[in-house]
Amino acid sequence: METSTPRRTALFVDEPIAELRGLAALTDPDDDVAAVIDLAVMGARGDGKTQFLVHAIRALHGRAPALAGGEQELNLAMMRLVLDPRAQRPDATPPGVVPHFTFRVRAAALFERVGWRSSFRLASRVARVTGLVVVACLLAATGLAMALRGPIAPAVIVGASGAVLGAVAALIARRRIESAGEIEIVFWDVAGEQIYSPNAADYHALLDRLVHARRRRAESLGRPYSFAPVLICNPIALGTFDEGSPYVRLRALLPMFASIDHHAARALIAINRYSVVDRICARGAPRDEVVEVTTRPRGESALPAQRVARELVREHCLDAEDGRDGQLALHYLRYDTAIRSTVDADPEAATLAYEYDDGPGTFSGDAHRRFLAWVSGLPRWTPVVASEEAPAAVVPPPPVPAPATAHDAWARPTGPR
Repeated sequence: METSTPRRTALFVDEPIAELRGLAALTDPDDDVAAVIDLAVMGARGDGKTQFLVHAIRALHGRAPALAGGEQELNLAMMRLVLDPRAQRPDATPPGVVPHFTFRVRAAALFERVGWRSSFRLASRVARVTGLVVVACLLAATGLAMALRGPIAPAVIVGASGAVLGAVAALIARRRIESAGEIEIVFWDVAGEQIYSPNAADYHALLDRLVHARRRRAESLGRPYSFAPVLICNPIALGTFDEGSPYVRLRALLPMFASIDHHAARALIAINRYSVVDRICARGAPRDEVVEVTTRPRGESALPAQRVARELVREHCLDAEDGRDGQLALHYLRYDTAIRSTVDADPEAATLAYEYDDGPGTFSGDAHRRFLAWVSGLPRWTPVVASEEAPAAVVPPPPVPAPATAHDAWARPTGPR
C-alpha cells in the first residue's frame, strides 16, 4: 500500500545571505514531529567533521525523511558514508557553501537508550510523570523506614504501593513518549576555517536567519525547537603555543555562535582521536614538551608528522569538563574516530605513532550514550498527552522555490577528508 509523502515547507524563497548558499534548499516538516533540532557542526579542514556526522547518524539509528531536490541528494551522499564506512569521502566544504543533512529518530528510541537519568528527565519533560515518580519514591522510602522501625506487614504494603505506582508511571511515560513521534535533527556542515576569516559575519548571519525562521514556525505549530553548535577537536592538530591552532580560535568564538539560540545557549565539543590523549599526557612527562605525532592509515604511507604541545592537549582534552562558560552550557564528548587504532610512544624521543583503520565506525566507550542524552536534552519539551490534539493554527507556507541541486562539493567524491 502506498503512503502519502509528508508535506514540507520552504522557509526561504532565495538565499538571505547573498555570499552563502545553504538556506534556499532548506525545508521544514509539516507533519507531526515531536521537535526539530539544528546542529551546526564546526571544525577546521581535516579535523573530522564528516566522521563525526557518520558517528552521530549511526548512534541515532537515524532515518532520512521524504525529501526532494538538493536536500535529497545531500542526504543520499551522506547515507553512502553511513552505510559504507570505506566509501570515498567528499571534498572539504568549500567557502560559500553550508550543506545540511536531515535525519529523524523516534523519541521512544531515545528514551530506551539514553540511560536512567536522561530517561527520567525525558519522561518528566515530555510525559509529565514527575509527580507520580515522586509519590512512588516517597512511598518506597516510607516503607523502608517502617520496616526498620516496626512491624513488617504495613511496611510491605506501603513499599509495594510505591513499586506499583512507579511501574504505572513508567508505563504512562512510555505510552506518552511513543505518542510524541519522531525528532527531526538537521546537521549543518560549517567550514570552520571560514569562521575566523573575513566571512565570519556571513556565517553567523546565516545561522541567525536559520534559527529565527525555524523558531517562528515552530512556535506557530506548537512544537519545540532547538539549535546548538558542535565543535570538533582533533588532539593531534592542536599545534603548539607559538603556532596556535584553528581549534583554539574556534573555541574562543563558540559562545557567540551558541548564543544565537537565545532561549538556551548550549554547545558540544567532540574530541576525536582520543586514544592519543593519554599517551601524549602520560604521567611524568614534561608538561612543556612538544610531541611529534605521526599518523598513518593502516596499510598506507604515513602522513606528515604534526607537532603538538602536551600542555595544550592536557588543557583542551584531558582536563576539560562539562560545565558553564559564562552563559554557555558546555558538554564534552570523547571517542576515537577510527574503527581500530594502535598508539606507540617513545617518551625519550618525544614521538608518537598513531596507526588506524580508515573509515568511521561507531562512538567508542560511553560516547554513544552521552551523545544521545545530550541531544534528547536540547529541546524545551512541550508535554505530550495522548488525548491532546495538534494545534489548529498553522502559518501559511511561503512560495516553494524550484528544487536545488546538490552542492558541487558533495556531488563528486574524492580522497579522505
